Amino acid sequence: MTVLLVLLTFALFILIDYYRSKKPAMQLAVEPRHAVPAPQHVVPLVVGGFRVPAHLSYHPGHTWALKESAELVRVGMDDFAARLAGKLDRILAPERGRWVRQGQGAISLKRDGAKLALASPIEGTVVEVNDAVLRDPDLARRDPYGEGWLMLVSAPDAK
Repeated sequence: MTVLLVLLTFALFILIDYYRSKKPAMQLAVEPRHAVPAPQHVVPLVVGGFRVPAHLSYHPGHTWALKESAELVRVGMDDFAARLAGKLDRILAPERGRWVRQGQGAISLKRDGAKLALASPIEGTVVEVNDAVLRDPDLARRDPYGEGWLMLVSAPDAK
């Protein structure tokens, strides 16, 4: 009797397996995922503890550029330079009408008798200098991407 019960159990499992293989496998009702394309260029807002706004163009000389119109470009120093410079005694900017070359010193920062030149990120003619920063050099350190901008340059070849 026990042998017969074991044989019937095996036969039952074989039948179940046979019918299962004939039915299509159960499919989950999950909608297919569409791949979301990755953004072309992702710049974090904070890198290594320093603010790096994504809408600006940066120069290795620790300056930034923001295209304001077809020919006008606003220039300032980045957060790294602002923190590194610390409390400034004076900022020397080029006079209006002066031609500045990209990569060459255009802005000078003075602190405790030492002088540091910041490279221009763009080539063109200086049309405006931020007089508020010249009067209060600490403004460039406190708000380098806002009110602490340094100069406006007319750059006809700006891209």
